[in-house]
Amino acid sequence: MAVLLQFNQSASHTVSHLQAATQLSEELLVQVLQILLKSKLLECSEEDITVDTVVSLNTDYKNKKLRVNLNIPLKSDIKQEQEATHKNVDEDRKLLIQAAIVRIMKMRKKLKHQLLLGEVMQQLTSRFKPTVPSIKKCVDILIEKEYLERVEGSKDTYKYLA
Repeated sequence: MAVLLQFNQSASHTVSHLQAATQLSEELLVQVLQILLKSKLLECSEEDITVDTVVSLNTDYKNKKLRVNLNIPLKSDIKQEQEATHKNVDEDRKLLIQAAIVRIMKMRKKLKHQLLLGEVMQQLTSRFKPTVPSIKKCVDILIEKEYLERVEGSKDTYKYLA
């Protein structure tokens, strides 16, 4: 909105002037300008937007729609949201895997690695498909937290402690 308000004073501005007037970062300003250029509200002679690019208001702008949605989410916002969501999902899944391992080991007390993997996969397939490396990481975390230990003499057997 701040960018569009700048065109009340003049029909064309350079990107550097818009940046100084709106106090937006260059990256954010370029994304906003691209949205406005895509909707054909603004015009630009160059393909790539640089600091010296002149952007002008399209005075012949016509649209059949009564309302035009210029509130399109910016690419960086979408990426950051997706990354945060994936991170949260991964953390939740780790906790689910750890809980499943503890439940299984509480019942069995001692269990071989392959049997533990199979039972964890079987318990969690209704929610998601856990990967073998993620299960191994969770077993290591539980060993560090002293919920499990490796049985002496056989390296692939775990014993429940807590």
